[in-house]
Amino acid sequence: MENGTPLPSTSIQRLCLLHAYEALGKTLCDLADELPQLAVVVADYGRRLFLDRLRKDHPEDYVQVGIAEQNQVSVAAALALEGFCAFVPSYAAFITGRAFDQVRICMGSMKAPVILIGLSAGYDSGTLGATHMATEDAALMRTVPGVLVLSPADNAELVVMLRQLAAHPQPAYIRITGASEQSCLHVKGLPQKAMRPETLRSGHDVTIFATGKICKEALHAADILQTEAISASLTEVPCLNPFDAEAARKATAKARLIVSVEEHSVRGGLGSALREALSTAPSAPPLLTLGTPLAPPSADTRPALLHHVALDAQGIAASIEAFLGSPVA
Repeated sequence: MENGTPLPSTSIQRLCLLHAYEALGKTLCDLADELPQLAVVVADYGRRLFLDRLRKDHPEDYVQVGIAEQNQVSVAAALALEGFCAFVPSYAAFITGRAFDQVRICMGSMKAPVILIGLSAGYDSGTLGATHMATEDAALMRTVPGVLVLSPADNAELVVMLRQLAAHPQPAYIRITGASEQSCLHVKGLPQKAMRPETLRSGHDVTIFATGKICKEALHAADILQTEAISASLTEVPCLNPFDAEAARKATAKARLIVSVEEHSVRGGLGSALREALSTAPSAPPLLTLGTPLAPPSADTRPALLHHVALDAQGIAASIEAFLGSPVA
């Protein structure tokens, strides 16, 4: 996978069968075997991340700080500034919200090359209630100068991101959504440095941009729209910061409507990045921003919550058709 060599399709298929945390844990264990100075700093959550092999074979690489996310970031920053490749997995809601001051100072001002991994982003922890759901994490991280904000659409892309950051550490945040969902959107292979927007489906009426595991729902929504004689393209956006404004402007040049789809607030995430990019374009079609509403979510399962806010495939398609003036029955 070095120097942009594609991840083989067979590896992608195997990865897609795993829970995202298993793909994460296996990759971190492999990296511990490969890198002399790797640190995985956890805040109590480590037992659920398939890190037993790392704890057994490289106990010095496993740092447990307890339920203390502010300390987690500070300890990781100290290690990173001393030359360690520091990965920091924790609940997305806490590692970005509760520890934001440490993130802002250590990763923004001090430029510590810490790699945060936001677990249970979006509605993944829906059954635990609003406190554990993260629908504003990307917005927070996009405001911190110099921090790479990533949102993988499947496990293959997640693994590629982890390996790329291990090879070239920098301040970064990876948000994991739909952790238990088996989806494979990169069946043709994935180069190690592929963090640019990728067109997964071509169309000419509507240009859909999506990020994270919700890309699967957006792809199914495009299928539904096709049955209603609406041709929709789908562009997957793995990197929210820095945002590829030029690629966005090119992709939207001939569309009747631009749509953003994200398992994140309608403020501060993909939709906002698109709006910022298109604001300097000479002309652009209307932009429909689909995401989580500006209200605390109720406790429920992820599929139920996505359905409730019209972020499943049928809801996405219905919102697009309603905007175009021909709502789905």
